[in-house]
Amino acid sequence: MKTIQKTTIILFILSTLFSCKSDDPTEPTTNPSITTISPTNGPKTTIVTINGQDFGTDINGVSVFFNDKEATVQAVTNTQITAIVPARAYTGKVKVIIGSQEIEGPIFTYTIIDIQVSTFAGSTEGDTDGSGSSAQFSSFLQQIAMDSNGNIFVADGDNHKIKKITPSGVVSTFAGSTEGDVDGVGTAAQFNTPYGLAIDSNNNVFICDIGNQKIKKITPNGVVTTFAGNGSSGYTEGQGTAAQFDDPSRLAIDSQNNLYVTDYHNNSIRKITPNGLVSTFAGSSTSGNQDGQGVNAAFYGPSGIAIDLEDNLYIGDEQNYSIRKITPNGTVTTLAGNGNSGFADGQGANAQFTYPAGLTTDKQGNIYVADLINDKIRKITPSGLVSTFVGSTSGFVNGAGAIAKFNYPISVIIDDNYDVYVADNNNHKIRKITQE
Repeated sequence: MKTIQKTTIILFILSTLFSCKSDDPTEPTTNPSITTISPTNGPKTTIVTINGQDFGTDINGVSVFFNDKEATVQAVTNTQITAIVPARAYTGKVKVIIGSQEIEGPIFTYTIIDIQVSTFAGSTEGDTDGSGSSAQFSSFLQQIAMDSNGNIFVADGDNHKIKKITPSGVVSTFAGSTEGDVDGVGTAAQFNTPYGLAIDSNNNVFICDIGNQKIKKITPNGVVTTFAGNGSSGYTEGQGTAAQFDDPSRLAIDSQNNLYVTDYHNNSIRKITPNGLVSTFAGSSTSGNQDGQGVNAAFYGPSGIAIDLEDNLYIGDEQNYSIRKITPNGTVTTLAGNGNSGFADGQGANAQFTYPAGLTTDKQGNIYVADLINDKIRKITPSGLVSTFVGSTSGFVNGAGAIAKFNYPISVIIDDNYDVYVADNNNHKIRKITQE
């Protein structure tokens, strides 16, 4: 009898303990969830209420992220969390971590309220390595690209060199010396007006060596070789040096390390596989302005090129004054611009550009365009809405986006922190644009 009573007492105590624990609001349950957030958009420092259930009440056990950027948590109840949107969070999902559990919520749309332009590297025209403003570039800056370590590479055309800029702004000569056509290591190599530049997933740098009508490859340790093209202008497909180009202008690389070349005077987009096989991806040798499939489409002086996370290509069709889109299967459409030069923001065909020379894309699929003659950086949403991102009249002014000035911006890239870099040709500088 005593054994039965003792067992009953133990069971009662255990039942009471577990019952108390499950009712304790400071202990998260196994099923926390987010239902809504309010507001759903705003700039940095916006206070957002995250509604849901089973959050617990331990503020030290809750972390909140906006687009993977950690926020400051103000308060926690079992059904609500309030958090402050951090600077430079940008648009993305809200995420809550409670203990070992991670819960995703709706998308918060980040509003940018502060855009600033500064000089990252360069000063007057010349050819000098150095840090920041002590460095010099030529008056023929061309495409820029960034490797996986955050280094920027610059095709310094009139100096016939490829320059490298570290994340801290230190400029050095990566490859090239005087004008010529010599494969080799580093400064033992020679280029003739290097123009386009792109970097693959292995940090190999590819160059449109336009004066030599070739595509050159530079390994991470500086070894330069000829990847495609035989040195004579023409329009021939084939393997490596059997192929011909006519002023290969700019480069982009897809997720499979295929290389795409805007072949300016052939009015076409060429594709080069990782093993060097050259073919025509879109367009033909005939100039025009025609949407369509592959070689049935027509371009007129394609130059700037960028690729998004889904391997869609975007082309600055310079002499059609428009931005064209090419899907991975080769379907060409016009995203923005109406074929007439000018300057106008607006939707799709209502917008106007004057020589859209350089392009890049961000993680949300927005396209940034170096609008050469308009001396501005334009922004295009995935739906084709064009606005002016930064720039005013021709000149050189650092500062807030609307008052900043550029002089022939020719190339543009964006990093994972949404910092934008611009090759500002006639100012002989690389400019940096921060946005919060």
